[in-house]
Amino acid sequence: MNETILVTGATGTVGSEVVKQLSRDVPSYNIKAGVHSIENADRVAQYDRVKAVQIDYDKQEGLESAFKDVDKLFLLTHPSSKSAEHESTLVNEAKKSRIKHIVKQSMMRADLGADLEATRLHRQVEKLIEDSGIPYTFLRPNEYMQGFINF
Repeated sequence: MNETILVTGATGTVGSEVVKQLSRDVPSYNIKAGVHSIENADRVAQYDRVKAVQIDYDKQEGLESAFKDVDKLFLLTHPSSKSAEHESTLVNEAKKSRIKHIVKQSMMRADLGADLEATRLHRQVEKLIEDSGIPYTFLRPNEYMQGFINF
């Protein structure tokens, strides 16, 4: 029986690569690619076993169907002052949907007492995931080469 993973942020730099690699190298997974705009669905739906699902981080509607039959969640949203709120909504839906594992794309030195807002917001969501009771993995990369190239 194949498991299904929902990849949020699936059309971004990291998310699109996660979708591509899962579809190519992990044949035991079906992939739901969470996209903000359904017009961007073709960017990820080109890969095997990938189904695009629309997710609006500001609306609860549609989350239940996006999480339907999902076993695992790769959690990544676009950086904004509302990212903790958006990810909190997704974690709460994951809990309701009985997700078995969350992989959260965080950042190095995520800490509630940090000077940088982004690191505080990431740690806030990490804490929420820890308290959810769902098994998790936090990825805390330093930098990606794409960041330097695009900068």
